[in-house]
Amino acid sequence: MEWAAGAFERRLGAAHDAGDLAVCLSMLRDTELALPLPPDGEPTWVKIAAPDRVWLPAYTSVEAMTAATGLSRARITSLVELAAGWPDPHWGLAVNPGLPLRFLLEPGTVARLAVPTLAQDRMAEPEPALPVVQKPLTPGESHGYLGKGESRVSGYCHHALDVAHVATPAVLVDMLGRRADEDLLTGDGSVVLLRWRTVGLNLYRTPYGGTDEAGMAAVAGWVVEEPPFAGMGLAPNADHPVREYKVDAVRLPHGSEIVELTTAGTEIVRAVYDGDLGRWGPGEPAAASLSSYRARWRGADHPANPDPGHDGLLIRLLRDEPADGFEERAPGRFVRSVPAEECEAVFHVTRRCEWRGAPCLVRAERAGELLLEYTGGRLPVARALGMERIERGVHRRWVARAEVGEPREHAELLDLGLTR
Repeated sequence: MEWAAGAFERRLGAAHDAGDLAVCLSMLRDTELALPLPPDGEPTWVKIAAPDRVWLPAYTSVEAMTAATGLSRARITSLVELAAGWPDPHWGLAVNPGLPLRFLLEPGTVARLAVPTLAQDRMAEPEPALPVVQKPLTPGESHGYLGKGESRVSGYCHHALDVAHVATPAVLVDMLGRRADEDLLTGDGSVVLLRWRTVGLNLYRTPYGGTDEAGMAAVAGWVVEEPPFAGMGLAPNADHPVREYKVDAVRLPHGSEIVELTTAGTEIVRAVYDGDLGRWGPGEPAAASLSSYRARWRGADHPANPDPGHDGLLIRLLRDEPADGFEERAPGRFVRSVPAEECEAVFHVTRRCEWRGAPCLVRAERAGELLLEYTGGRLPVARALGMERIERGVHRRWVARAEVGEPREHAELLDLGLTR
């Protein structure tokens, strides 16, 4: 078929002819796509039924679409917008079907192109400051941090940059697909946010998956979650793409904030986390063992506390006794800040185990029992284990220590997003 390719198609064709699939996919990720619409009537999905799967056709320009289909009505969208409202996890994306330059993308490929991991985003657009994520808190969750001194976070968080323009609490909650969670808004309509910088990009996993095992497999994902769940790495709102991440008991870095967004659109900082002392405000310092980070500096390992300020990442080394260059912050608590680049390695440390064949981490312990948090990401497994649902994506249960054995230390080497 003869068709008049535009400048974009010519560049795409040159990359295709050169066998550079990575460049082709990168170009498709960043361009606008034209989805054909029926010539009249209500807009609906035009699809191609094939023996292997249903394909959703999209074209790299309206001209390309018209040349292939004869249709002129189109919906113009981006790949990330398309992924946010992806109609079925089993469908694939056919780019330019009927034209010489065409691509067939499996649903898992669509998800990973539209929503790269946090580490891939960082590589594509290096910035001096680490990305900021945030999570809305219920009153009970807020009390856990401010009243009980909690300093770890589990479950789903989202990229703060994607909602930076939102100044209304109700709109923010709606954009995150959490309108049904009425307890997220306070009595006066505010919303409380836990906000922090992402130290250790590999701790923030993109939740590709589905609402059942078949949907998870269709996108080659790892998460099975209760509806609403997009499974494409985005919060469950088809109209507003917001990148979403899943974390398992990640210790918050120094300087993390609890912020109240009011109905007037103003933000009030309610508390700032002091990682050196393990507390959100005045009070007694937490035990030195509170740190979940470890840094190797000058050949020695230290308990550590990341400090991801706007001007770069510092690692605050902790000691319980005086040493050269260490400042006393509290009795038995000495701190020395060093640039992250000076550290040979930085780790996030948790206690892991398997219970009844499922991966778990240890959140707490008491006489003869361990509080386990399931980390496998599959809701049916958590339910089969009799875990209590704490929030979406977080399931815990107290179990007899004898059933678990001795948990092992898991020290995960962190991707700090540094260019060495």
